[in-house]
Amino acid sequence: MARIRERLAETSDGDRRLRVMLVLAHEALRNGEAGDARSAQMEGHDAGTSPAPPVGAEDYSRLVSRIHDLVAASVPTGARLLVVSRGDDSLLVPGFEAAHFPKGKSGGYAGYYPKDSEAAIAHLEQCRADGAEFLVVPATSYWWLDYYGDLARHLVTAGRVAHHDEHCLICDFRPQREGASTE
Repeated sequence: MARIRERLAETSDGDRRLRVMLVLAHEALRNGEAGDARSAQMEGHDAGTSPAPPVGAEDYSRLVSRIHDLVAASVPTGARLLVVSRGDDSLLVPGFEAAHFPKGKSGGYAGYYPKDSEAAIAHLEQCRADGAEFLVVPATSYWWLDYYGDLARHLVTAGRVAHHDEHCLICDFRPQREGASTE
């Protein structure tokens, strides 16, 4: 994975999106067996039947802490971000205007997953229209990149990857200024 990230850092802007898609595809393949079981489990799209995080409580606590650190290092303070969270408030990073994704009408967690990629993309775009600037996908939700494959492709075409590693994916949807670097 480190070698892939190094190669990604060396790419031109024209090749960057393709390389990011390859990294996302690699992540989906790496989690393939678990993804098949998760896909079968997701047929009802109900938060009550969704998969539990595949880590122990102590590991999960460290993951949440690491995600907070990575967001703080990769995202401007006060930015508006969405977190694929399954309603877990501990994933909402302090110092940011953070909301659960998917987001319910009242602003809290919707309580269910999108039906399909099309619904996930439509919801993301509505959130962006309402001012969301970043999307954080914790490692415990990387299965989304497989299950909602068109959403994964949309993330790299509608925005840019601000960070990606074994802890989380952070997508930046802010408009790029002319001449600004994408990394």
